[in-house]
Amino acid sequence: MYDYLIIGAGSAGCSSAYFLHKEGKSVALVDREGIAGGASGAAGAFLSPLPGQKNIYNSLVNNALDFSLDFYQELLPEAVDKKGVLRVANDNFDEDKLSQNSIKYDYFDSKKLHDISKNFREIEGYFYENAAVIEPIQICNKLTKGCDFYKMDVKELVYKDGFYIVDNIKAKNIILAQGVSSSLVEIPYMKISPIFGLRVDVKSTTKVPFNIHKAISISTNKQDGTLSIGATHERHDSAKMECLTTCDKCSFYVKGDDEQVKSLLKQADELIKLENLEVVKIYKGARATIKSYFPVIGKIVDYESSLKKHPSIQNGTKIPQEDLEYYPNLHLINALGSRGFVFGPYLANILTKNILHNEPIPQEISTGKLFYKMARKSKF
Repeated sequence: MYDYLIIGAGSAGCSSAYFLHKEGKSVALVDREGIAGGASGAAGAFLSPLPGQKNIYNSLVNNALDFSLDFYQELLPEAVDKKGVLRVANDNFDEDKLSQNSIKYDYFDSKKLHDISKNFREIEGYFYENAAVIEPIQICNKLTKGCDFYKMDVKELVYKDGFYIVDNIKAKNIILAQGVSSSLVEIPYMKISPIFGLRVDVKSTTKVPFNIHKAISISTNKQDGTLSIGATHERHDSAKMECLTTCDKCSFYVKGDDEQVKSLLKQADELIKLENLEVVKIYKGARATIKSYFPVIGKIVDYESSLKKHPSIQNGTKIPQEDLEYYPNLHLINALGSRGFVFGPYLANILTKNILHNEPIPQEISTGKLFYKMARKSKF
């Protein structure tokens, strides 16, 4: 029997396993794909700041970045390549957002970039030093050292006599870190939508001096001689993954690899000339997000039971979160979106402290916030 069983072995699940194990808890993970076998393993794993005028969301991202980057460098320094990132403005991220913010940067015009490398195209951008690319599979394997792993597709949770039973595995507590997979319990207030990502690992004789990001991202050259080119596509607004073969937004999956890779390499070539290019491997994955883009962690509120107990919530009555009804010993960490490895350790640390030491979870990332938002808009 385990103290904690974590369902999902991506960046969120593996990070949660690490902090719980560090606190002396017995931990097991289950995942149908393997450790970092899904979207986390397919991620480009670019860690970079979010520029722009300070607000709740970019403060969350940048605080998480500072924590997680330091964490990875201490955990497994050989899996971290911290050489900064050049951000190039595009339609979705204009010059004002890149230049008018509290994050320290250096402006590189085209002459400066050509002095660094003759392979840069006629571009200009903003260089942020606190950025890196990591090796996601190496990191996840290191995070789960000392924990047990079972490869299986979990279909249901059975709670009996104060314990959860999954197949033949017995645990006192469950943490759901499933990403876009269907939830094993009813959570009507959290509608997960996928963001599709594509990563292409290539070999090139060009030396890329730092990460580059516009609509796509290009990494520095890794130890094995490859570099990664990645892109996160448009968010899908439906939680129904069954439409992957019919919806226009799912063209990410429908189109052939050749067409997708050709588009990605063309965008990369507009930033820097990659000489003697050879495609090594192609990765695809769907990252989980919600409408607000904020990640979500905490105990899972039992929606119907809470409204039955406190029907006045629908009229705006403020009920303390501790007085709501919760599923027993059931927690989640999800909706990390395209910043899974930025958020993973930061959120897992907060969740672990909440579970074991009752330290509060910030309201903006709590399950309670989503519950209240839906409850006050509905009628039971």
